Amino acid sequence: MNLLHLESSGSWGGQEYRTCLEINWLNANGHRAWLICDPTSEVLTKARELGTPVVPMSLKHRINPFVSLRIWLFCRRNRVDLIKSYSSKDHWLCLPLFLCGWPVTRARCITDPLGKKNRAFIYRHGCAKIVADAQIIKKEFIEQYGIAPEKIEVIGSAVDLTKFSPTRDPMKFRREVGLSAETPIIANIGMIRPDKGQFNLVEAARIVLHQRPDARFVFVGEATGGRSREKWVRRAIDRAGLNGNVLMMGYRWDTPDILAAANMVVIASRHTEASPIVLREAFASGRPVVATRVGDVPEIIVHGENGLSVQPNDSNALATAILLFLSDENLAARCAENGLRYAREHFCFDRMMRAKLDVDLALVEASRKRRVRVQVRAETAPLAPIVSPEPILPD
Repeated sequence: MNLLHLESSGSWGGQEYRTCLEINWLNANGHRAWLICDPTSEVLTKARELGTPVVPMSLKHRINPFVSLRIWLFCRRNRVDLIKSYSSKDHWLCLPLFLCGWPVTRARCITDPLGKKNRAFIYRHGCAKIVADAQIIKKEFIEQYGIAPEKIEVIGSAVDLTKFSPTRDPMKFRREVGLSAETPIIANIGMIRPDKGQFNLVEAARIVLHQRPDARFVFVGEATGGRSREKWVRRAIDRAGLNGNVLMMGYRWDTPDILAAANMVVIASRHTEASPIVLREAFASGRPVVATRVGDVPEIIVHGENGLSVQPNDSNALATAILLFLSDENLAARCAENGLRYAREHFCFDRMMRAKLDVDLALVEASRKRRVRVQVRAETAPLAPIVSPEPILPD
């Protein structure tokens, strides 16, 4: 099967990373897949670093007949069977292709409301299937926007269980940053932006460090756009007097080694997050997790059994949960063990990809059957009788 993925986002985050991993998996497993992204985006640079087949194409505007034509020509030339869109702009650019008969799917990877009901038009009429990251998204689309349940498939994130593993060297990252094996490390991994809750975590860190000055917080990730939000977080750290206790590492490819070094992972997201990849990575790495109740977190974490969950926007609750793990090693170990078991049962990347392929193959097969039916009807339709015009008689 030949699949084309489009991503108009200018920034690099978990969704874009997972898309590239999916494309690479498809190409390694007997399929052909490509990514079209904007030439000015961070996605292009990172996708090339990952070895993802990428095609630069301007995706800055929702309506651009020239770009839609270029996508159509690419699909014709490469015999694309299915088109996958991930954001609003690229979805609208694919609408003409969907109306021409190409199967198009739309991923929905965030929980933010669509807003006005007319914004559901493209989901209702512009794609063959919606692939949602979490049940909460499907529920919203059905109840708020009247989209048929059978049009929505829910397939959450997953990770490479060989890459994220509790067997990795826990000292590799610690040696790099000069921390001993006894220093408690609390890791937060994710794009720096308001919905990820880094400001709440800085306040929680202040509370934690008052009781556990030996702990260290590690923030991994970078901000979108001009990086100004990183400066805001650094200022918040300065104002809290936490320089030296909170390390900002920027974007890193070696997150498996950072997770291996961490005593726990904290997901402080305030909203938006649907299916946190970091939660899967932490579980697979055998690390206890403190997470806010966003997206599918309440479906996964059983409080006190495989993690600790708290309400979003509550720095005190975050601090209390972190201190609980630091003070109760048996609880942390039990949650880590149960989380690892859960990851091995539910977060296998291969299983996720095969579930997505089942959806894709069904759509492609349905599209082929429709084309055959149309062709058969055209070939078997009776010809209209030829009627000779009546002679025009002279007056």
